[in-house]
Amino acid sequence: MKKSIRLKSVLASLLHYFGILRWRLNRYSKNEFVILMYHRIIPWKSAGANTQAGMYVEPETFDLHIKILKKYLEIVPLAAIVFSGGINKLGLGKRCACVLTFDDGWRDFHQCAFPVLRSHQVPATVFLPTDFIGTDQWFWTDRLGFLLLHSESRSKRPEPSSNPLLNRLQSLKGPFEIRLERSINLLKKLRNEEIEEVLATMAAAQGIEPKPGGRAFLDWKEVEELANSGLVTFGSHTAGHRILTTLTEEEGVRELSKSKDILLSRKVVDPSFIPFCYPNGNYTNRLTEMVREAGYHLAVSTVNGWNQWGKDLFALKRVAIHQDMASAEAMFGLRIVNIF
Repeated sequence: MKKSIRLKSVLASLLHYFGILRWRLNRYSKNEFVILMYHRIIPWKSAGANTQAGMYVEPETFDLHIKILKKYLEIVPLAAIVFSGGINKLGLGKRCACVLTFDDGWRDFHQCAFPVLRSHQVPATVFLPTDFIGTDQWFWTDRLGFLLLHSESRSKRPEPSSNPLLNRLQSLKGPFEIRLERSINLLKKLRNEEIEEVLATMAAAQGIEPKPGGRAFLDWKEVEELANSGLVTFGSHTAGHRILTTLTEEEGVRELSKSKDILLSRKVVDPSFIPFCYPNGNYTNRLTEMVREAGYHLAVSTVNGWNQWGKDLFALKRVAIHQDMASAEAMFGLRIVNIF
C-alpha cells in the first residue's frame, strides 16, 4: 500500500470513529443520490501486474461494501432514477439512494460480483461494449499492459522505433504501475487506428501474440442468465468501447446505434429503459444530445459527485470505487461521501 493511502486510512479511521459518515449523509438532501462505479471484482492474485489499480475490487471487499451500503443507504435500480419520480415516491424516508454500476462487462462479474449481489439481493447495472461480448478480444489498455510487462521481463532493452510515440513510451521511468498509467494516458487521446499501430509494432518487435490469452468478457449466454435473474440490468458502453470524443459524429452515431440494436436484438434490455455509459467518461454537450437522439434514456459519466433527482440525466456523476481506496469500512464510507 502506498504511503499516501496508508495516511488516508489512518485519518479515515479517526473520522469514522467520530461519526463523520453519518453526519455527512445527513447533510445530503433527500433529493440527492449517489451512483457508484465499479469495473472488475476479482481476487488480488488474479488481477495480475498489468491490471490497473483503479480497475478492481476484491470479492470480500465488495461484500463488505454491500453490507455498509445497506446499513446507511438504500440500494435501488438505475431505472428508478427515471421512473420513480424522485426519492419521496420511492418511500426511502431519510435514507439517500445508491445505485451500483459496473463498466465493461468483464467475465468476472458473473464469477465474482453476481454471487455477492445475489446473496444480498441487491440490484446492479452492467454497461456492455457489445463488440467484445462473447469474443476473446481484449481492450487495448490491457493489451498495452501485457506488452509492457513482457518487455520489462526481457533483459535486452527495446530497439529504437521509427514510431516516436512508441519511443516515448519505452523511455518512461518509474515503477511499472506508474509507467502503465502514463502510457495509457498518452495513448487514449489518439484515434483507435493510431493506438493499434503502436501495439502492433510493440508485439512484432517482441515476437509475441499481441494480447493475453483467454476470454476477458461475458458471453451472451451469461448475459442472458444475469438478465433473467431479476437483479442485473444492462446498458450500452458503445459497440467498440471507443472514446466518443475522438470520433467523427458519423462514427459516434454508428457506435451508439449498433450497440443499442444488438442489445435489443438479444432481448437483454427493456426497450422502455436503455441506459448508456460514456467510454472513459468523455462527453460533450453535442454527445449528450446524440445519446438522447439515439434512443437512450440516461447516461452516466466518470465525473465525481452526487446527483439530484430529475437533473442532468445524460451527464450523471458517479463515484469511482477501487480496492486501494475502499478496502476498509472507514475508507469506503468517506469515499462515497466525497471526503476521499
